[in-house]
Amino acid sequence: MLKVSSLSCGYGQKIIISSVSLDIKSGEFFGIIGPNGSGKTTLLRALSRVIAPVKGEVVLDGKNIREVPLREFARRVSVVSQTVPIADMTVGEFVLLGRLPHFGSMQFVESTHDRDVAHRCMELTDSLRLKDEPVAHLSGGERQLAQIARALAQEPRLLLLDEPTAHLDISHQVAIMDLLRKLVRELNLTVAMVLHDLNLASEYCDRLALISEGGVYKAGTPQEVIDYSIIEKVYKTVVVVNKNPVSGKPYVFIVPGDELQKSRNGR
Repeated sequence: MLKVSSLSCGYGQKIIISSVSLDIKSGEFFGIIGPNGSGKTTLLRALSRVIAPVKGEVVLDGKNIREVPLREFARRVSVVSQTVPIADMTVGEFVLLGRLPHFGSMQFVESTHDRDVAHRCMELTDSLRLKDEPVAHLSGGERQLAQIARALAQEPRLLLLDEPTAHLDISHQVAIMDLLRKLVRELNLTVAMVLHDLNLASEYCDRLALISEGGVYKAGTPQEVIDYSIIEKVYKTVVVVNKNPVSGKPYVFIVPGDELQKSRNGR
């Protein structure tokens, strides 16, 4: 569905991502992981047309995304950023903004169909109960649900998310990730997301791309990427990787420095 070929990009004269190639398949839950400053968010911004490539290209369904008209691109690709704007509007009004790419040339207000789509998206994300609440009054987890609902209201085929679980407690993290997996399975939506949490990435994603120093260090299934030797080399810290006893997916355990020292001293 989405193919990245020899992509290099950055900000001004500074290149952050260099010669990155990867592909995201239709109906896939794809994770982008890597240390701070490795280029994960820059890569996502290139996929979402926020920044332009210096070299290489991003191809969506066989066509370079820079050649796709913006309105058409917004009908096919939705983006959920790290932070939700503190908008002076209700959740219902906020979600309806996702219908803008579908407005006709002389349409200035939402139609009955637009309202029906927004209503359905709020139902899917369990945010319908918040319909009349001001966005500014929501908790972090509720804002993320509202933002995902707005993104779904665009009726995209591809959903790009930048650390949607950042700053959320464990219950909200699981709720967001469960929701995204449900959307992939039930709507045949394709999801590509940046994640810091290696265990969430391992547990939920079909495939992963591990970014290091602006390039793809390793891409593959969680079993292929979440390997202790790979994680130690890229993150420069000692870890233990075992299987989750329930799912069998790789699970990363950190090793505190003092415990490591005790182990090396034979105590």
